[in-house]
Amino acid sequence: MHIGIARAKARLSELVNRVAFGNEYIILESRGKPKAALVSLEDLKHVQSACPARPTRSQQLLALAQADRVRRSLQSRALVSSSEELSRLRGERIDALS
Repeated sequence: MHIGIARAKARLSELVNRVAFGNEYIILESRGKPKAALVSLEDLKHVQSACPARPTRSQQLLALAQADRVRRSLQSRALVSSSEELSRLRGERIDALS
């Protein structure tokens, strides 16, 4: 169901009951454009479990610091071309089969 926010204010109690007990969701619109939704607590829990909360600023900074440490540790390693590595493995396999 779609409803304007002004109309929803006047019918809030009814809409909350429809959402809570009627397995419905309500799209709230402003000037004909969707702005928000009323959903049951059960539906909200499903959404929250499927979409973890955004990380905090401190969690983001910690993740960036960890990524920087990994990047620095990888810089000291010599990387082998994947095509060269595949050629070497093919050669070993051919030698083993011969």
